Amino acid sequence: MTVINCLQNSQGNHPSMSLEQLGASHLLVVGQTGSGKTTTTLSLLDQLGRTTTAVIVLDPTGEYRALPGSQHYVVGQNCFLDAGSWDGEELLTALQISHDERQRELVDRAIQSLRIELNIHHHRGLYRKIGRTTTEFSADASRLGSWSKSYPVSLLADQLVEEMIIPFENQHADYHFLGQQYDRQLISRQWEFISTIRHRLVSRDFRELFDVSSHSGRVCYELHFVLQMYLTKRSNKPLIVDLSHLTEAGSVQRALISQLLNEMLVIRQRSARAKEDMFPVELVIDEAHRYLPVDQRQLADNGVFRLLREGRKAGLSLLITTQSTLDLPDRLRSQFATVLIHHLASVDELSYLHYQQLPTIELSTGEVFLLHHGLSPQKWQVIAPPQWLKH
Repeated sequence: MTVINCLQNSQGNHPSMSLEQLGASHLLVVGQTGSGKTTTTLSLLDQLGRTTTAVIVLDPTGEYRALPGSQHYVVGQNCFLDAGSWDGEELLTALQISHDERQRELVDRAIQSLRIELNIHHHRGLYRKIGRTTTEFSADASRLGSWSKSYPVSLLADQLVEEMIIPFENQHADYHFLGQQYDRQLISRQWEFISTIRHRLVSRDFRELFDVSSHSGRVCYELHFVLQMYLTKRSNKPLIVDLSHLTEAGSVQRALISQLLNEMLVIRQRSARAKEDMFPVELVIDEAHRYLPVDQRQLADNGVFRLLREGRKAGLSLLITTQSTLDLPDRLRSQFATVLIHHLASVDELSYLHYQQLPTIELSTGEVFLLHHGLSPQKWQVIAPPQWLKH
């Protein structure tokens, strides 16, 4: 069992719990700006990296880019996303396009059609629905599987038009077909939505994010491949997924972090079913409150919440930092067995943790209280590793 050397009291002692115990549970690090949250997190990661635990950091700000010995991928620069792994809601969020439920359903249908055309008919083009029978379409759709997610996202706007079809409006109407003519009134009403998608798909940010443009002299990796590699074969190097290229698009980061965590959970659950090596993995999200759903009704499907509920069975633990406990919904906060509290001035924030008498207002930068089930709260000083003192 490994001693938590990065926490030390005035007598030079370390916590009685081991680093393995700490890493086996979800961990919340909370404290005001400048209280030492980042140093605490980096110190813990430095120690975890010396054990059998693998470390993956989702870094929305680029603050962890200097982590010594890490493997660094910047989304939009040396790694990209596969649009095929995104559903209509996620893609529209990534494109920053306001939409209603009907528009989201249209996009989902267009994505399905493009997947059929590429993966079932082996043609990189539009899936024409006019004159196609409902039986033929059902047979095509039934052949899609988890292997057939890819599609040419650049054709999405054009495929949307192919989805807006209706039968003839006379005696020649045949309801065995998906449609026989374009619904020109519907297309006209949705034209601004279609045009916005077309415009965003050719924007530089989107083309870099999803790597739809050709580039020479630069090696770029698909992020799912990178995650698959790190989650199925342990690396001694921490993996840093840098999302700072998307700093001005908070909604994109929010959707991306949720999607990535859901994807990582699926990868590990698949490994567990296959009885592969289930080495522990520590996932880190800095200032996680920024990336939770604005609408709390969406919390159940959010990747952060799903990983907190289901991750430990797949060997995944989550370490998140936040400035205030009040930023976290009750359902999410209750998932943390361990909490490290830096300087907090608000009694309300402490009462949220049921420790309103804890004197956190007296803590100096780098001092922290450790809360863990079965242990009395104790004050510790965070000891930064020597290599961090140089950065």
